[in-house]
Amino acid sequence: MAFRNFYSKPFNIQISLNHHHLRPSLLSTCLIVQKRTGTAKPKIKKSSANTQKNKGFLKKNLKKKSTTEDVETPLSTSFTKNKELYLSPPVIALEEMLPDVYTDENIGKIYRFPPEIISKIDIFKLPPILERELSLLPYPSLAIRQSSIQLVNLIENASQKSSAETRIILSGGMGVGKSALLLQTINYSLCKPWIVIYIPDAIKFVNSSYPYIKNKITNEFIQPTLSAEFLKQIKAVNAKLLQDITLTRDYKLNRHIVKINSPVIELMNIGIKDTSCAPQAFEIFLDEIGKNVNYPVLLAVDVINAFYTATDYTDIDDTYLEPDRLSLSRTILDYFSGKRDFTYGAVIGALSQCYKPYISKPLNIALGLVMPSPWKHYPQNLLNYAVGLQRFDVPNYSQTEAKGVLDYYCDGSSILQQSRDKLFQKTFIATNGNPRKLYLSCWKGL
Repeated sequence: MAFRNFYSKPFNIQISLNHHHLRPSLLSTCLIVQKRTGTAKPKIKKSSANTQKNKGFLKKNLKKKSTTEDVETPLSTSFTKNKELYLSPPVIALEEMLPDVYTDENIGKIYRFPPEIISKIDIFKLPPILERELSLLPYPSLAIRQSSIQLVNLIENASQKSSAETRIILSGGMGVGKSALLLQTINYSLCKPWIVIYIPDAIKFVNSSYPYIKNKITNEFIQPTLSAEFLKQIKAVNAKLLQDITLTRDYKLNRHIVKINSPVIELMNIGIKDTSCAPQAFEIFLDEIGKNVNYPVLLAVDVINAFYTATDYTDIDDTYLEPDRLSLSRTILDYFSGKRDFTYGAVIGALSQCYKPYISKPLNIALGLVMPSPWKHYPQNLLNYAVGLQRFDVPNYSQTEAKGVLDYYCDGSSILQQSRDKLFQKTFIATNGNPRKLYLSCWKGL
């Protein structure tokens, strides 16, 4: 703030306020300058042991009061750092995420993830949006929906069928819970148990964030570092089951030789330690677990549309590569197209509209979400990879589902203490039952 005609005299201050039209009540916020007469004595410095840094007016007062009485810590906008915002988590009537909880009687009820399942899912690293929303809850948990029951029934039937017969794509508007429903399916499969291969974000496979090398024999590009990292995650989650699966023949990976009847984990260890062998080890690994009849296999991919758009990788002539030119992406697409399959299992992908550069027109056309234009050319190779996919539409919350979620929010938080009927009417009507909007309206007041 600039002032005109500002000058000071001993014990006398004049400030011209005509130009700024400031009210007299604002004078208390202005800087007051007082000229010393020179009679003040210099202060004696105290020892550093006795000095205390000024931590702000609020913290000073809190420290003084703490000697006589307990002081309440001021609330912050962070829900994860202040436990005072939450009451004790509500009692969950359901068993800890057992597969038999998916019944019509439990629609709208909340279950929480068992600790061992949380540790496995954390290895894969959840999508940022879903991870942030789950972190604000007292305990990672999701609601049982009608969509959950329908999808679990499809997965249960797939445990005795080829994965080529169960190739599902979850579709729906933004925030309806496609990623959460996919996570429920993964949770269910891990409890059965199944062998689970989970890609929480397909974008990192195509956004040129990992090194790649051209294979002169196959004319494809391999991603050694990404393949080794992916093998390591799969091994950490499924190590117990993979011990029972053995190789059906001998394999040679560069200078490494793996004998028949060796555990498949031995093959994975070679790919993890020697990244040059990782892409080949990943291909062989999928073939071998696809032949096993002891455990069904679930291949789950979030943001699956990223595999149906041009990648950010470039060829030697600086043209963008199609996803089937990358060995890892092409392998995943082979299972979604049905060219390759698991003896027992399922393949599930979830669409995402959050990343516009990766929205795939060919995939949307194949799923019947948009009509093709006669004036545009669509890549035929990508359309071929989408043949035979089943669309599974995820709707907004029903009233029963929304009430169960709102009850959980109210029971677990001390900031939602208003009438539940009023809260339901306000949030459900305003958000039209959209799960993400309902979540934001409760926790952020939007």
